[in-house]
Amino acid sequence: MGFFRFLPYFLCIFALNQALYANEGAKWLRSSFADVQKAADAKDPYAQGFLSLVYAHGDKGMDVSFENAKGWAVLSSQSDHWLGHFAMGYLARFPSDGVDNARNVGRHYLKSFQDPDGKMIKAAATGDPIASFALAEIFTSDEVRPALVPDLDLAARHYSFSSNAGYGPAMVQFSLLKTHAVGDVGVSKDLAGGISLLQEASASDLPAAHHYLGRAYFKGLGVKTDLPQALIHFKAAADHGYAISQLTVADFYAYGVAGPPKVDLALRYARLAMGQMEKEALEKITEYEGILAAGKGDDGSVTGALPRVPDPIETVPPPPAPPSPGRPMPPSSLEPVLSPALPSPYSPAVPAPGVALNPPAPVATPSLPTPPPLPTSPPAPSSLPLPSLGSSDELRELAKNHYFGRKSAPDYAKSFALFTQSANSGDAEAARYLGIMYLRGKGVPKDNAKALEWFSLASDRGDTLAAKNVRMLKSVLGN
Repeated sequence: MGFFRFLPYFLCIFALNQALYANEGAKWLRSSFADVQKAADAKDPYAQGFLSLVYAHGDKGMDVSFENAKGWAVLSSQSDHWLGHFAMGYLARFPSDGVDNARNVGRHYLKSFQDPDGKMIKAAATGDPIASFALAEIFTSDEVRPALVPDLDLAARHYSFSSNAGYGPAMVQFSLLKTHAVGDVGVSKDLAGGISLLQEASASDLPAAHHYLGRAYFKGLGVKTDLPQALIHFKAAADHGYAISQLTVADFYAYGVAGPPKVDLALRYARLAMGQMEKEALEKITEYEGILAAGKGDDGSVTGALPRVPDPIETVPPPPAPPSPGRPMPPSSLEPVLSPALPSPYSPAVPAPGVALNPPAPVATPSLPTPPPLPTSPPAPSSLPLPSLGSSDELRELAKNHYFGRKSAPDYAKSFALFTQSANSGDAEAARYLGIMYLRGKGVPKDNAKALEWFSLASDRGDTLAAKNVRMLKSVLGN
């Protein structure tokens, strides 16, 4: 075991001193998608593993497809190829069943790294950019402990080598190291260099590159803040199946961040994300249907004050514990489109694929309305200054004023109490809003079971939007 702990380090360092020459990774990097597909169909295990990464990243003009990626990774892994094992570990970061797959990530990564013949390490030593990318990913993974100690400095050098060879996913990773200078990795902060790498990778329509360029324009990170330009890049990523960008685009349209609100388009993009981020997409769909139900002006715009648009960087979960004092360990290089710890799309998405370290966000977000802190539990209705009991309609409309912050800051505590009174008086729409509050955790702890109860009650009372929410929520809960 000691052999595997120490010798690979010397081989990996040696790899970075080699000139790039003919090798399998470089060959497939230069090949067309059709050629890679043909070789994979002919049962070439390297081509199968590489094709898996192509689908995971949305590379070579393909849309992101974790289903296709998993199929090719399995075939390559069954041939006991190191790239197939790596791809299996890589995809384990995006479980469709919501199960924490950290153990599977580490198991597959170590199977790839600890091959008795050291094939992946030897490939990197001969200048294979895909092998270097795989090593960089493994060296940033905390799941390989204790068999292997993560090494960010070595990972950065492998990202750099693979990036210089023209591998788009590595260019995205290395750009984020440059723009955020995460940890003591020997990479100086270089905003211009990082943005340049993203622009180069986005020229081939790599979704992750578009997503992070969108984030840069959204936050004014290395470029001037430009919300319309941010939307262009987020949309480019979304249209290639990058789920976290799909939800970001949905919020842009729902809240008119870069133009007039278009809730119909917001719903369309949120529904596109259902295949990869079902729970988060369902929450967004419910939220947007609530906006529609709140009413529109004559010009189709949504009335009332609207919540802030969440910062896209918030889509990434917090990093794991540092490997050693003074050296923080970043999370998976993928933005968690289906991360095991993914809270809501804006709490922020893997990641879709091919994505990135979780750097801090030092640049201030563009000024947007921010709701007040939410209470951790629903207040007792009797403790709130409520008006004299009126009709259920009057109570519901007053509750909506507090919920959406019309004429004043949003007050979820008052809206919850008023919606409850209205729903208990028989109002279907108020019951639906209570379902939304429990589903989203607005003023109450998130509780899917209670959300389903209120949606079901509203549906039984004839609310068609609630009926849709019941169907979607039951599909998520497996009822």
